[in-house]
Amino acid sequence: MHQRSCQVIHGLNDELCADLEEQITTDNSENISEIEHNGNDINTVNYDNFPELKKGINLPKNDSEWSTANDYFKCALQSSDPITLQDLNSKIKLLNDAIYSYFANNYGHTETVSDKNMVAKYKEYTVKELKKALQNLKSKKGELSEIKYVSRTLRDRLRNNGNDADDLNDSESFNHNKYLERSFWGYVKNIINRKDAVLPSFNMTDCLSYFSKSLAKINPNKLFAIPSWIPKLSDPAVQFNLDPPTYQQITNVIRKMKSSGSPCPLDQLSIISFKHCPYLRTYLTELIHDIWLSGTVPTEWKRACTILIHKKGNNNDPSNFRPITLESIPLKVFTSCLRNAVYSFLASNNFVEHNIQKGFTPNLSGTLEHTAQMADIINKARIRQRSVVITLLDLKNAFGEIHHNLIQS
Repeated sequence: MHQRSCQVIHGLNDELCADLEEQITTDNSENISEIEHNGNDINTVNYDNFPELKKGINLPKNDSEWSTANDYFKCALQSSDPITLQDLNSKIKLLNDAIYSYFANNYGHTETVSDKNMVAKYKEYTVKELKKALQNLKSKKGELSEIKYVSRTLRDRLRNNGNDADDLNDSESFNHNKYLERSFWGYVKNIINRKDAVLPSFNMTDCLSYFSKSLAKINPNKLFAIPSWIPKLSDPAVQFNLDPPTYQQITNVIRKMKSSGSPCPLDQLSIISFKHCPYLRTYLTELIHDIWLSGTVPTEWKRACTILIHKKGNNNDPSNFRPITLESIPLKVFTSCLRNAVYSFLASNNFVEHNIQKGFTPNLSGTLEHTAQMADIINKARIRQRSVVITLLDLKNAFGEIHHNLIQS
């Protein structure tokens, strides 16, 4: 199927092999000393340089409270000096602090993450045992955090009719169809996709060492030349729009972002605040406008928080965890505007090959299209009583392996 849809050029394989061999040889020879040098620098972790992670904050529950918050932000941010190119970092920090302080002072902080010992202690408790434990904790005036955890765990169990996910799967008497009709995604979450989070058991030094090496720049000074077998793009008929995004464009980006998205622990700002407060969108529009014209990304937006999601295998091996970076919400809005501008330019000039590129394309489900095509191939082979071989390739670190100089060239 791949060969029928792609143009095969004579001698292409030889050229590819030659280029690959040259690159491997060059990379190995030029980067051994650099990697060894970097390895010596990451043997120890300086915990003093770790940024402060803020507690989560509660948000308003009704329109009246949101309206009051919007009026406060309008007064607090308008009273400051106008945004200039020289103080972008201070204005970003002002925005972050104003939002966080207001909601923290007026609505308090969210509950902290449950202690691992507490989770292990009540993991095997039944509903009856949880009720008894909660009663004892209240009568003996136990720790408030433990009371809240047991209460929340009990409430979650009762929502699932007092059954665990494994019990529901194994129970012949459980009516799965009724559960599906009541809440399809609840069924998926509580029965099919439910599993305990696996935390890493390695220390911070090992974590830093592994990811510093795996994400290190490979041959940073290497220059790339586009191979002759790749067709050159024609001159663009529509020029790139360099104008900064408008208030309406930024509002559209914010409306499309999921309210359930996790905030960055460095500032704990939620996209919900920007959805409900028009003036926050106005201030953010002015901020993005000046950053766009400056041509540089402020230092405040070059920081993020990375969490590790367990994939498989031993939790003592950093390679078994997927790093997920949580960026600040204003930064995510800014990068979404950049992405929209780039895609608009590519689409307007037909620079996107839709027969090949399926992912990250608006109004196009690559997963659905590829699945339907694969099902059609299998059905035709079954009808004609023929064998079919399907090869699925998963490229390791596909995005991280792309050299930045290659993108720029």
